[in-house]
Amino acid sequence: MIYLTFNDTYNGVYESQVIDTCRFLQDTFKEDVSLIAFISGRNYFANKAKIKAAYSNSTVLPMYPKIINWEKNLFLLKLIMRFRNKENVIARGVFATLLARDSEKFAKVCFDARGAYTAEWNEYLKTESPYIAKEMTKLESRAVLQSNYRIAVSQKLVAYWKTSFKYMSTNHVVIPCTLSTDAKTEYDADKANALRKQFGITENEVLLVYSGSSAGWQSFKVLDEFITKAFNQNPSLKLLMLCKPGAERSLAQKFPGRVIQHWVSEHEVQTQLQAADYGLLVREQSVTNEVSSPVKFAEYLAAGLPVIISENIGDYSAFVSEKNCGTLADATDWNLLKRPSTDEKQRIQAIAELHFRKKTYTEQYRKLF
Repeated sequence: MIYLTFNDTYNGVYESQVIDTCRFLQDTFKEDVSLIAFISGRNYFANKAKIKAAYSNSTVLPMYPKIINWEKNLFLLKLIMRFRNKENVIARGVFATLLARDSEKFAKVCFDARGAYTAEWNEYLKTESPYIAKEMTKLESRAVLQSNYRIAVSQKLVAYWKTSFKYMSTNHVVIPCTLSTDAKTEYDADKANALRKQFGITENEVLLVYSGSSAGWQSFKVLDEFITKAFNQNPSLKLLMLCKPGAERSLAQKFPGRVIQHWVSEHEVQTQLQAADYGLLVREQSVTNEVSSPVKFAEYLAAGLPVIISENIGDYSAFVSEKNCGTLADATDWNLLKRPSTDEKQRIQAIAELHFRKKTYTEQYRKLF
């Protein structure tokens, strides 16, 4: 089995969703799983070293510059595969899938779809390449309809395929973004309390946390409006923003002393999350968000945090109500928001352990072999 990625940056998500998946497949099914990664020429050697260090069974290749030239990488892929037997391939995203199919060097191709690509390019990425945004409907349709098998991150994504591309097959599995194997689901009250003290949070204050980037779909404007309403209604609320400096500026200026910005490595995030009381997954209404599977949802639950989530976020808005592990954002009564007990945090961590470990989806992964 080969796992093929194209134009993905090596970061915490790549580590947990690509490399950790390769390890899981190899260890669980006792099959050789090779990673082939096309990465940007910028900092190529540094990123190649990181990928090889994380997963030695990797071939890391420099992609042809600019996403608009994605097809020009076909020659190098064919060259690499010339010396290998035909194997099945899991291809992450539209471009990797089409390269795998067009190379004709693989036995069967599985489209590992991480979202609605046409929507994402037109809603958030159009400025990166207007040409790709215009062509993405055709490209994504090919990836969906011409693959032998498919992984969807949500049931909502499968519904999107049916509506947008008249997808009729049942050759797919739904596997949400799962936790990294080394993610812990044990609540450490002493460590959490020590962090709260470090952040200057008192026993009676409720600490919300936002963890993420400033990417367009993260909806910072919506977060700003949301927190403004919450803070005005409940003076005991504070916000921890685990993001790069600058993203917190607007709220910090509006609510002095109530917004804490902290930036740590991806390996430290889980520990930081345990200091909070609620995780925020507040996003604007868009097709991209409607079919998504934010890995942050699983990470919040693993830290024992009830999730305050917007409507129509993948399968998770309904999941929160079904499993009683948070509230819908617009239905949250800020004046009644209290700190969850240790027992409640442990109950929520058990939900994460049950629903967001890769082993939960062993049978779905087995079908790929």
